[in-house]
Amino acid sequence: MSEACYHCGEIIPPGASFAVLVDGAPKNLCCRGCQAVAECILNSGLDDYYRLRSTTAISPSDGDDDYCRFDNSELIEEFSKKEGEFWVSRFSVAGLRCAACAWLIEHHLQGIDGVESISVHLQNAVATVKWNPEKLNVSAIFSAFNALGYSALPWSAANRDIQLQEEMDGLLRRLGIAGIGMMQVGMVAIGLYAGDFQGIDDSTRTLLRLFSLLITTPVLLYSAQPFFKNAWRSVRRGHPGMDVPVAIALTAAYLASVVATIRQGEHVYYDTISMFTFFLLLSRYLQLRVAQHQHRGTSLPMTARKISKLGDSKFEWLPVKALSVGDLISVHAGETLPVDGVIRRGQSSLENSAFSGEFLPTRCGIGDSVMAGSGNIDGNIDVEVTAVTNKTAWAKIAQLLEQAQSTKPAVAQLADQLSSHFVILVMAISGLSFAYWYGHEGGSPFIIALSVLVVSCPCALSLATPASYTAAIKALGKQGVLISNGRVLEQLRNVTHVVFDKTGTLTEGHPHILSCRVFSNMNAETARRIAATLEQLSQHPIAHAFKREDTGAHPDLQLENGEVVSGAGICGSINGKHYRIGSAAFFSIEAHHNSAHLNVYLADDNGVLAHFQLADEIRRDAVALVKNLKRRGLHLEILSGDNSGQVAEIAGMLGIDKYLAGCSAEQKLRQVRQLQTEGAIVMMVGDGINDAPVIAGANISVAMTSASELTRTQADVVLLDNSLLNIAMLFNKAKQSRRILIQNLSWALLYNLLALPLAAMGWVPPWLAALGMSLSSLVVVLNALRIGRDAKDDTLEINETDAPQLNTLATNGGHGG
Repeated sequence: MSEACYHCGEIIPPGASFAVLVDGAPKNLCCRGCQAVAECILNSGLDDYYRLRSTTAISPSDGDDDYCRFDNSELIEEFSKKEGEFWVSRFSVAGLRCAACAWLIEHHLQGIDGVESISVHLQNAVATVKWNPEKLNVSAIFSAFNALGYSALPWSAANRDIQLQEEMDGLLRRLGIAGIGMMQVGMVAIGLYAGDFQGIDDSTRTLLRLFSLLITTPVLLYSAQPFFKNAWRSVRRGHPGMDVPVAIALTAAYLASVVATIRQGEHVYYDTISMFTFFLLLSRYLQLRVAQHQHRGTSLPMTARKISKLGDSKFEWLPVKALSVGDLISVHAGETLPVDGVIRRGQSSLENSAFSGEFLPTRCGIGDSVMAGSGNIDGNIDVEVTAVTNKTAWAKIAQLLEQAQSTKPAVAQLADQLSSHFVILVMAISGLSFAYWYGHEGGSPFIIALSVLVVSCPCALSLATPASYTAAIKALGKQGVLISNGRVLEQLRNVTHVVFDKTGTLTEGHPHILSCRVFSNMNAETARRIAATLEQLSQHPIAHAFKREDTGAHPDLQLENGEVVSGAGICGSINGKHYRIGSAAFFSIEAHHNSAHLNVYLADDNGVLAHFQLADEIRRDAVALVKNLKRRGLHLEILSGDNSGQVAEIAGMLGIDKYLAGCSAEQKLRQVRQLQTEGAIVMMVGDGINDAPVIAGANISVAMTSASELTRTQADVVLLDNSLLNIAMLFNKAKQSRRILIQNLSWALLYNLLALPLAAMGWVPPWLAALGMSLSSLVVVLNALRIGRDAKDDTLEINETDAPQLNTLATNGGHGG
């Protein structure tokens, strides 16, 4: 007789020699895949799985082994990013129910060798795992999720949509069975209750009870199955979740009813079981509907029209993933751009609200950059691809949003801990209530204990924090404020100082050359060409002034050994001759001071060759922001790389009392550190590459979207539309989200403090307890959604009285910003 595989039950093929030791005895397996999965289960301390299972497992070739396909490096890049020697991957996890689920996943995966860290966001059902590819494959992480009973997929909007829909479909089927059962058993219960008052013969009562048992059993075994699975999973890991008291209540009520049916007991609770299950499933279904609504956003097209040349009417539909940088695509009016690119033919109005929060379209033409997710409104355009899939700005923004939402504030961690202890407290109070009423008349001990178990599940407490913070982060994203660190919302109320960079932050950062004065036989045009060649090395706004006014490439000017000196200037050799460009301090010369202009000098080894005067402008919203922050009682300061007294002129016009000019990156960081040692909580706002160190060192950092890539990756907040007024909105939203969070936590705690004693006194029947628990969770979620809808105080207006201050001005300095 052929032997069956211990793991999957398939017939073991002749010659196979795979086995594992279970309780010291060898168990034969059919293949290496089953051996690997079985060893994983046993090594994880999940031996009870084989003793308690009712059926054999799915063969790895049909299920778990499929995860090996994700070990392909190209697939890993689709849902991961590289951080040094580690990968940071995001997984969409189905089946998360409460804080205990998140705790279970975090603690189990944290124990896997090679996993550096893991964070699970309950509201969005996203797990972010940092892991070492030298120690394990990503398929092992998928297997770890599977071993715990959770289904995981690589995170993507499409995968999350699929999981949400599958969960909703499953819940809807279970809800339908529970609803039918509730109605049928409810009608029978009316007859039984009437019989208790008017009299009913034993055979009729037994028949009605048996009918109720027949209807209730599939409700318990099918509709209520998720409660039992989640309860067993959390108890097995020593962290009881909200489904534990639910499972105990349902089991106790069912067993008591069966015993009463067989022994002709006084009470049965079939109607309570069906109603309880129905209300709980309805609550979870509605929560999933809310989650699905929150998750929906603009979806990127999956295909694009690839053309071979500009203006070509012939095209080929291709998957977006098949496109490469440099390909040409045609985008018609009314469509969404699937990639980042540059317009090479045509013009149109593009709607970029997904990035900036600005719903007015922008007119774009040949040479303008466009981003995936933008809506093409009224013209057909041909676009050259510059980035696809996870390399697009859209994908990077989505990753930062997920990163922010996966960050757990301290209050969320506290709520997670409280919810587990609260479950144990509820079960203890339920037991005490049963013991008390067992010895006293006036109430049914069993019904009262049942109500206590049901009424105070800490679902609302677990949802309060993630629901509030997720709603705030998404609302800010729609307004053009991208948060990459969720703790920002918690820390903003403690900010005491706001420190600004100047160039490109308080000013427009787009200076233009007003004049060029030469001090040698060199003509002005040659001086501009040499200056532009040197400035190619820099991304500073001053450098862009020379690049914009340069007439084109200069193959006759060969730059060698170029070097950018932070906060001072640039030096290098052109055609064998050494040149420098920068501030007066860079050359140790006396500045040609002009209060309205920025002074830049070009020199060789023999002395100064030319003097350029540039001008910049204060941002129109800078004055309004400064006034708003002052009304909040915040201390403001400017740290600028520009090295003259003209920083004082801008500070005076904006009403900022403290400022430092000529700061290098190290000096800026040192000044922020000094403020922090004095007890200040510092927010730093900047945009230059020399701001990256201080951006990283501040308590909270804000970068303009025009900032360098390094600065943006270090920042906690990115202003996608470069609007300074959004900083004021950030404070408003943080205050509003905290207010709603306090409301949610207060409601969850108040509900439980009121419901527990009422249930213990016998005033709350089990069906009302189930309804109350479900409604308390929905109240928390719906209240959090107000953050996205309440726009009060989100915007500020520039007063007409501010306008006279917004004239052209600049500073006298180098490339320090």
